[in-house]
Amino acid sequence: MNGGALASHRALLKSAGVALTGAALGLLSGIPLGELFGAALAVVIARQSTGMPTNLPGWVLIAVQLILGVSVGAVVKFDQLVTTMTWPAVVGLGLCLICQMAINYWWLYAKEGWTPFESLLGAVPGAMAAILMVSETHAKPSAKIVFSHSVRFFILVAVAAVISWWLPIDSTAAQAPSAIFWPGLLAVLIASLLLGKLVERLGFPAPYMVAALLCAAVSNSLFPDCVIHVPAIMLILATAMLGALIGSRLAQTTLREAIRYARAGLIVTLFGLLVTAIFAWVWSHLIGSSPVVLLLAWVPGSVEAMTAVALLLGLEPVFVMVNHIVRLLILHALPVVLKTQLARVANHS
Repeated sequence: MNGGALASHRALLKSAGVALTGAALGLLSGIPLGELFGAALAVVIARQSTGMPTNLPGWVLIAVQLILGVSVGAVVKFDQLVTTMTWPAVVGLGLCLICQMAINYWWLYAKEGWTPFESLLGAVPGAMAAILMVSETHAKPSAKIVFSHSVRFFILVAVAAVISWWLPIDSTAAQAPSAIFWPGLLAVLIASLLLGKLVERLGFPAPYMVAALLCAAVSNSLFPDCVIHVPAIMLILATAMLGALIGSRLAQTTLREAIRYARAGLIVTLFGLLVTAIFAWVWSHLIGSSPVVLLLAWVPGSVEAMTAVALLLGLEPVFVMVNHIVRLLILHALPVVLKTQLARVANHS
């Protein structure tokens, strides 16, 4: 092993140690999603105080997606998964997205003074990967865009944690049998990893989570006697890794940039929450779903974080995950569908 690779492994071990320490403290604090916030905060503090590298390898996000996907798929069968999304829900999700983007764009462009291109990317509710891809394609600085989206993400996860204070927790983990069929779980994870590579090539958002969800649901349908159960410790580790990923992203923003962009990120987040809450309340009466479930399903947060929250709180995690995947599919398709328009806006910014 050469010196560069050895240094990289040491940096990874340090980051992992910091994140796990923060996650353990957060878990012991009793705060909802404490392992997520503890890991994120620990990574940010370590980066700002010691300059420790916080870049995490791509397999960390893959592991998070696999664990969360199997955790959700373990409580549903394939036929239930197919009927989860209905046309009224798709229409409500689409209208909610349009309103979120319109209001956010108006604020960033008219009140914050961002360029039309920056305002458009900053207004998109989620899909960070697609946003960065478009930003880098047109050689535009993305610091303010990254930070505003990071602020949005962190606030939304915090809101979800606050919700858990007054919601009765009926988690799937508590209802699952204590015995774990390890051969079946490992087989599903391996199959999910292989299928995820194919799904990733097809351009699906959260590809390994989609693959894990499908593999676990199919396993439940084909082998009903072999119950796939993800142990609680794995779910806690996945949530902690997700927190470390959030912290590594936030830690790369300087204090000056944070102060400069925090206001825009905060206001855009509040607008997104308000629009989502209104649509969730209205559509809950139209389709008979819980407004809290619709809020988690349509809020512009990441599919991994919102699925983790829904899973831990027992709030229809399959419905929440599928809605976020559909939302991300729509948002990831926009750069392709509107390629010419985006180039025109970027050139005039």
